[in-house]
Amino acid sequence: MYKGQKSVRGGMEDFLCPFTDMYITQGSKGSFSHQGIYANDVRGKVAGIRYSYYAPCTSKCIKTYPESGQVMWQSTSKVRFANGRIDYATYMTAHDDTMDAVPGQIVEQGAQLGNMGSKGNTTGVHCHIEVSQSKDTSWTKNEYGIYHFNNEYDLDDCYFTDYTNILYGMGGFWRTTGEVPVIEINGSEALDQIIHPGSKVMFDGIFHVDIIKRGTNYFGNTSLTGVSYYNYYNERVASYHWIPLQDFTEVDQYGSEINQDDIVYGGESYVINKNVYTVKEVDIPTNSAKIILNNHAIWIFSAFLREVQ
Repeated sequence: MYKGQKSVRGGMEDFLCPFTDMYITQGSKGSFSHQGIYANDVRGKVAGIRYSYYAPCTSKCIKTYPESGQVMWQSTSKVRFANGRIDYATYMTAHDDTMDAVPGQIVEQGAQLGNMGSKGNTTGVHCHIEVSQSKDTSWTKNEYGIYHFNNEYDLDDCYFTDYTNILYGMGGFWRTTGEVPVIEINGSEALDQIIHPGSKVMFDGIFHVDIIKRGTNYFGNTSLTGVSYYNYYNERVASYHWIPLQDFTEVDQYGSEINQDDIVYGGESYVINKNVYTVKEVDIPTNSAKIILNNHAIWIFSAFLREVQ
């Protein structure tokens, strides 16, 4: 991005790459200080220069660590990430020798956030950055003794690289806003079928009751969850892959409720669900969403959910 750049679509800021020139010197899950974490070390066009970097979204300073030029930032509202997810951004920048941020400070999208540097335990001038796609600010030590955020994502899943000169991107799947389209109606985002926490959704389809859990009102469906019939039958299944029947209505294989007796049989019956639910969490790698049915959390593939107003 360039200084002063803004990107707002559907009333929501896009999370932009904070660097004008990006040369990654250590990527996610590197062999050194990034073992097991999704951080990047980024230098500018010429090594050793303390280039400025800019706020990828309107951000609030949460905490500072002056001894390492490190700052924890968080978006002031939900943002759109490059993988389509919509949530808060909590992110860390580090090694700024000139760091003067203070907790509570708000920096507008596109304004200068800091400078690359070498403060703290580092080799060479760069900016260390890592991003959590959540509002969780907890800082956890992994098995390698390295601190990281919960809900961290690889950086190519986080920021859009509009107007960033990618000098060395370590093979990342870097995207611009043009590659993640947003349909707008009167300045608001229209339904785009990109499921994110807070989305209102309905089940989309007629579902076969593959199996009933013995002695319960829960059923299994291999298409919705990806769990095999063998694992369902032998009950080698997490509770969130058993689906409560109460919100479902028995139908025939074409979706008709005529002549159905509401007695559901495993291996024979078909059901539909016409209720609206709120997505609680999403898991991008598996394209799954968590919703609550009858106080029971289930994870199912997002492809079987339809976003509604």
